[in-house]
Amino acid sequence: MHLPRRTALGLLAAFPAAAQTRPWPSRALRCIVPSAPGGYEVYARILAPRLSELLGQPVVVDNKPGANGTIGMQELQRSPPDGYTFMFAHVGAISIGTSIYPNMPLDPVENLASIAVAVTSPLVWLANPSTPFRSLPDMVARVQAEPGTWRYALPASGSIPHLVMEDFKRRHRLDLPAVPYRSTPQSLTAVVAGEVPIVLDSLGASSGHVAAGRLRALAVTSRDRAERLPDVPTVLETGLDEREWDAWYAFMAPKGTPPEAIQRLNGVINQALQEAPIVARFRDLGASPRITTPAETLEFIRAEKADFGAIARAGRIRVE
Repeated sequence: MHLPRRTALGLLAAFPAAAQTRPWPSRALRCIVPSAPGGYEVYARILAPRLSELLGQPVVVDNKPGANGTIGMQELQRSPPDGYTFMFAHVGAISIGTSIYPNMPLDPVENLASIAVAVTSPLVWLANPSTPFRSLPDMVARVQAEPGTWRYALPASGSIPHLVMEDFKRRHRLDLPAVPYRSTPQSLTAVVAGEVPIVLDSLGASSGHVAAGRLRALAVTSRDRAERLPDVPTVLETGLDEREWDAWYAFMAPKGTPPEAIQRLNGVINQALQEAPIVARFRDLGASPRITTPAETLEFIRAEKADFGAIARAGRIRVE
């Protein structure tokens, strides 16, 4: 049986409209993580299964490392703003890169859409246990007395440990050269192996090494002592810094993503972050869930961009 031509054309014309009115999401979602496996992507992989359940569609984590997050962020920027592609990235990629890279191809704060700041983790000053450093003041005094003798492992150029360390060096007049590595796991492994004596990195990434005695924690950068390291003082307690520093990780989307999709993603992310099993897993990693609205996220990442920009200018920090 053949439909009249007019009827057939009418049905064909109706298909796009029907597709447009299907409830979102109606297929799998992709979460880009602009880093190599084995780092902070663990937070995205903890959240992804629960987000899949809450959204009723698979959420697939897709690692796109390179250029301190720029490659993954550019891929996100090129993606259709339809709510099916979003990103989980770190502070260095979102709020630091534009201040230190002379040819940064995009400004994530202004050229992407904010969803949620989901995770925070204090930084920890760490040393190989064979070093003479028993505290952060010990380390500062020794490095000042022996300029150029000691080195620190740099997890990634443009990362928050990079900016915080260089700011600390400038303020305390430390001649402490950097040994760059490609990732946090590589830099931590180098300090554990004794290749480099010192590193500053997130508690979430380093807590396992500290618990096993492979690294010695000298101080944490949070305002309060970390639950995982109750006997380790804060840098504020030592008097060597005047503010706290936290590594943080946020969800972003392509600019122009429908507000309804942004709000839905924000809602399910915040719901998952308040559920006991996920909170417990984050706490075990030395991290804390953070609940934010899209508007609060944008305000926060803009403020962080301004703060890190000031540090980069004061220290003349540029990465070619």
